[in-house]
Amino acid sequence: MDIQVIVNQMIILFLVMIIGYIANKSGILDQTQNQKMSSLVLNITSPGLILSSVRAPTNGSLSSVIQIFLISIAIYMVLPIMGILLSRILKVPKEDRNLYQFMTIFSNIGFMGYPVIQSIFGDEALFFASIFNLVCYSYGVYLISGSGKLSFDFKQLINPGIIFSIIAVIIYLTKYQMPQIIGETSDLIGSITTPLAMMITGSSLAEIPIKEVLNDIRIYPYTIIKQILMPILFWWVLKFIIQDPVILGVLVILIAMPVGSIAIMFCNQFEGNTTLASKSIFITTLASVFTIPILVYLLFI
Repeated sequence: MDIQVIVNQMIILFLVMIIGYIANKSGILDQTQNQKMSSLVLNITSPGLILSSVRAPTNGSLSSVIQIFLISIAIYMVLPIMGILLSRILKVPKEDRNLYQFMTIFSNIGFMGYPVIQSIFGDEALFFASIFNLVCYSYGVYLISGSGKLSFDFKQLINPGIIFSIIAVIIYLTKYQMPQIIGETSDLIGSITTPLAMMITGSSLAEIPIKEVLNDIRIYPYTIIKQILMPILFWWVLKFIIQDPVILGVLVILIAMPVGSIAIMFCNQFEGNTTLASKSIFITTLASVFTIPILVYLLFI
């Protein structure tokens, strides 16, 4: 694994994000268009990317799928505890502790996770990421829609992200070779996910006043802990369990992703601290351009 290649890929993703930022400031994109394009990415292009990741026959095994799925569940059981500990360590005001917990659990997998994983580990690794995201989708819908209660509408779990992740698992296990026309269509649709997702991220960041971003000192140690120390801790534990270096790398890098934009939606729905969520997304997203290559160098080179 060449660290220079990874650094170059992160710089490219960062530049595409800057283009989205400039497009917003120039009036080409706005918040309404961000929302519509986000829906396009989540419901159409990302599922296409997931499907294209298993286009070619693989040596897939049920044990690998089960291992990733179970470890992902375990990770999502530990992350809430780490979110609580982080909020206590950083002496977060009581009214913002739930938000810090939420931000620690739900990272930006759909928009940044897939492009970064594809850049570092290749197309097949996207399939492993989709299994991790499958758990994130289902648990996230449960947590938000349940609003702290142990009941919610299972129909909300029927979305393209979950449907195509399940289809990908079936294709992976059966080694089914898709018809060429279907495979090439999914490749074409999926190929626009990375540039579109990064431009949306940049455009969304442009909606946040920079002056308000830099004045919250607590976010900086939070970013270091979330995007450097936590992934290293998970890597140290998981390396004794996972033998496949690609699966290990995918899980660790996904844990290291910045705060997801879903945090703002969460705040809007439940009257949370939208300003804090916006600042955290901005800082952690920009930091990831540096923290991801550092992690890869420290753990996998």
